[in-house]
Amino acid sequence: MAERLLVLMCSILFVACASQGSPAWGGGSSAVAVGNGCNIDAARVCAQIKNQEVTMSNTGLSADQHMSEQNSARTSNVLVPIRMPNGDEILQVHCLINTLHHSVTSASVSTGPPMTDERVKVLRAQGLCAVD
Repeated sequence: MAERLLVLMCSILFVACASQGSPAWGGGSSAVAVGNGCNIDAARVCAQIKNQEVTMSNTGLSADQHMSEQNSARTSNVLVPIRMPNGDEILQVHCLINTLHHSVTSASVSTGPPMTDERVKVLRAQGLCAVD
């Protein structure tokens, strides 16, 4: 009886630990086709910004990881605008970041105006188009 209980507890612990580290976006390719042969990997963009300092919109102060962890919701909603050199927005990457584990839980792309060759050229120059 004690052996069964031990096996059951180990199984539950294994499943809980295994699910802890897996991101909600599936861990596979999260590349979104935005046009003209360019696929934006939203998860990669979010992973690059997840540990950066954040400027809090209500105070304008910078918050490091520890301050964000202590003063933010468990999941932080971050929008990353990708812009043309003149400031026009090309698209937005929407990230949900777990502030306690500093991990990306969701990543998606919202496109704005129609994608042009010029916009794709800027995305490629910034290294944002995923290479298959």
